[in-house]
Amino acid sequence: MEKRQEHFLKGAMILSIAGGLSKVMGAVYRIPLARWLGGEGMGLYQMAYPIYTTILAIATAGVPVAISVLVARRETEGYTGDSRKIFKVALLMMLFFGAVLTVLVMQSASFIATNILHEPRAYYPVMAVAPAIFFSGLLSVFRGYFQGHQTMIPTAVSQVIEQLFRVTAVLILAFLLFPRGLQYAAAGATFGAVVGGMVGLVVLACYYFRFKRSSAKQEKALVYSGTTSVSLGKELVRLAVPVSLGAVVLPLVQMLDAIIVPGRLAALNYTTSQATSLYGQLSGMAAVLISLPTIFTIAISTSLVPAVSEAFANSDRQLLTSRLNYGFRAGMIISFPCAAGMFILAYPICDLLYKAAEAGRALEPLAFSAIMLAAFQLSSAGLQGIGRPEIAMRHLIITGILKVIFNYSLTSVPALNIQGAAIGTVMAFFVGSCLNLIWLKKISGVVYEGFRLLKIILVTVLMAIVVKYAFAYLLGLVSSYLATVIAIGIGVLVYGAALFVAQELDMDMIRKTARGI
Repeated sequence: MEKRQEHFLKGAMILSIAGGLSKVMGAVYRIPLARWLGGEGMGLYQMAYPIYTTILAIATAGVPVAISVLVARRETEGYTGDSRKIFKVALLMMLFFGAVLTVLVMQSASFIATNILHEPRAYYPVMAVAPAIFFSGLLSVFRGYFQGHQTMIPTAVSQVIEQLFRVTAVLILAFLLFPRGLQYAAAGATFGAVVGGMVGLVVLACYYFRFKRSSAKQEKALVYSGTTSVSLGKELVRLAVPVSLGAVVLPLVQMLDAIIVPGRLAALNYTTSQATSLYGQLSGMAAVLISLPTIFTIAISTSLVPAVSEAFANSDRQLLTSRLNYGFRAGMIISFPCAAGMFILAYPICDLLYKAAEAGRALEPLAFSAIMLAAFQLSSAGLQGIGRPEIAMRHLIITGILKVIFNYSLTSVPALNIQGAAIGTVMAFFVGSCLNLIWLKKISGVVYEGFRLLKIILVTVLMAIVVKYAFAYLLGLVSSYLATVIAIGIGVLVYGAALFVAQELDMDMIRKTARGI
């Protein structure tokens, strides 16, 4: 039992590290890309990408989970032949559906760009990203198969290599095609997903054939249960569909944003170019910065789920409360200063990273979504840990619906325009977080540490004041770029020192967080 647990923890750690590296690369590359393409080019890029991620989620999100569950189950039962059959059935299904969906998106690219996105130039990015659906579907089959065998290395390695080639292709193609026009540069950037998918598939295929040869050397005959391929296919669909429906919520909301936000800005008499540029500043610049602290809060959430599950299974209320509060505390210690810093230095940070200070207008209100997203992720992890993931999913759907309503309404306000979409995001996740926290308390009986949260807020306010005045003072002595960097450094030092003084950060907490709450 201990060996199985160690194997699981090792696999979880490998995937966590690979996922973290991929997320960092996925966030960082957008900084030079935004500097090249500007707000308008990023708007075209961001219009195409949610369509790809939405279709991908519908088609493939549940596939790795379904395959891994069925393969693990059949291997445990001793039906090794069924595992191989499941892989082949899934591969045939994704070859067919991937090809059909790719052709449909390419055939519909003109209609999508003109009639849905209301931006004819988005035709090229949509066309360029369409083949990635095919390759991503095949990738999901291989990854699910290896995970079912509790072999996480192939998934992890392919994930990192795929992202590395994708990011490299995005930057090179955008740079090479930029002289031809923004729409071609954006198309080159979206085609990076195709390059990454192809390379990732080659890596996984190599691992598969090596795994197959290794299995053959053991000279064990494959054992079949007699279950038909059709029955296995139906079982795959039954397991995959619910996961895919859940995974599609956020990509679908992002796709709706790509339609709603530029459309509402156009209704305020912004030109198509201006509306696309403002949307690019929001989704391709400001939102990227918000995603950086979530890399850490997602890691905390991942550690929180098994820790909470163990305490809940043992009916240890005190340990459950302690672990949940440690998780929330760690998440808030990261998200609060990030939100405050991005709010105070919104314009200088956007100028430093993107040479587009005007993107600070969207970043100012959106900064607070760093806190709301952290609270939502952590509370969702708590609900998953106590065995109620359906509640978190329900609240995610509510949050998505509210985000669409708020974004449509607030973007239409002339005084707010693009800031309305940012405020709508903050409001929607605030409601979703509150719902999660209320239900988590109701079911688990956790007692939240309100006083400690207040101390972290006060420390954050102190840091924000120091950063604001430090930047203003430095601006008279050095360049804006250098003043921004130094002010951020001062903020980190002040925040860290104040946390230790307030006894909200100590070595014991750091050790507990590092080893999984």
